[in-house]
Amino acid sequence: MTDRMAHGQITEELLERLTLYSLDLLDAEDASAVEQHLAQGCAVCRREVSELRQTISSCLTAGLEMRQPPARLRERVLAAAQVNPPASQPKLHVVRRGEGNWETVAPGVTARRLYFDPERESVTMLVRMEPGATYSAHRHALPEQCYVLEGDLFDGANRFRAGDFQCAAKGSVHGLQSTQAGCLLLIVSSPNDQLLA
Repeated sequence: MTDRMAHGQITEELLERLTLYSLDLLDAEDASAVEQHLAQGCAVCRREVSELRQTISSCLTAGLEMRQPPARLRERVLAAAQVNPPASQPKLHVVRRGEGNWETVAPGVTARRLYFDPERESVTMLVRMEPGATYSAHRHALPEQCYVLEGDLFDGANRFRAGDFQCAAKGSVHGLQSTQAGCLLLIVSSPNDQLLA
């Protein structure tokens, strides 16, 4: 975003950049450029970012199934999520304690992304469920691996406690999941799982 002028309208390219910014998927330099542009008072871009963030928040908190994005935008989002260290550095992805944001995905359920693998289209994340929280039934686009770090997790007749592991096959369906005491889970799954509720 090199221009310092306010926009009269949103172009397709500008919408893609603001969408990636609203999803926190721009690299630091591009994100800084957007922030500077917004700080300079572009009302059109500010309004668009505000609407995008409200839409993202409502989709995540309402547990609604998100629609497939246009292929071009999806490719850019996946490319932005990749970790590309300089060739001289080893390919090592590190997330330190306290780094990353916890995002609400359902009432009482938050997730913190640790890694996204664009080749396999899988995401590694921590999921925290507050006592009494539930998560909607969903169909797995890929195998889902779940390791219970803390607390308890109920999946129909099955009860899992700290130290328990489960792997659900691709195409399988998890019914409503719940917790009594709350739990912390390490999950490797697909961001393309289909919510069934």
